[in-house]
Amino acid sequence: MNIPSHGKYQWLPLLYNFINQLKPKKVIELGPATGHTTITMAQSLKDNIGNTPPIYAGHINSYDIWDDQYWGTQENCQKEINEWGVQEFVTLKHLDFYEWLKTEEEFDFLYFDIDNDGDKLLKLYERTKSQIEKGSVVVFEGGSEERDKYVKEGLTKMNEVKDIVGYQVLSENVKYSVSGIWNEQIYAKVYEQHIPESGR
Repeated sequence: MNIPSHGKYQWLPLLYNFINQLKPKKVIELGPATGHTTITMAQSLKDNIGNTPPIYAGHINSYDIWDDQYWGTQENCQKEINEWGVQEFVTLKHLDFYEWLKTEEEFDFLYFDIDNDGDKLLKLYERTKSQIEKGSVVVFEGGSEERDKYVKEGLTKMNEVKDIVGYQVLSENVKYSVSGIWNEQIYAKVYEQHIPESGR
């Protein structure tokens, strides 16, 4: 598995495996920032089919506004993607999360990471619920109780909407956690394969 250094996101191999197993044709990413999660998913798409993508290969539409110096620029993100040789699998687009919510863009797999909190998660769920019911999968940064300690004061914590959204925490109870939402009737095995014993 050739992916970027895990850093604080120790679960990048899990993200790679989701793409590897589900083999989605249409991937949406909201919040690529420096591109590490983008590259991880793109590398998995590439490894699924080889170096020359046929017309049916999976592809990632990745959206951000890159307005924070800490997370870099769109140009730097594209440079990282190019250096990993996965640019044919990714299209970076400058679009705000709330503007994307107004679109009707469909997807097979969606990854979400924009300084997440319960309000954003609930809005995303309301926008994607019908697609999740049909088999689309959503994975997002956060969801653990430890991660909620770092949600900005005054904002809704993710665990406050957990019962509404129905997400499952896929990592241990750590700050940099990851969670997922899917139709368990369709993906019963996903639950067993990805949720740690402590989270079941």
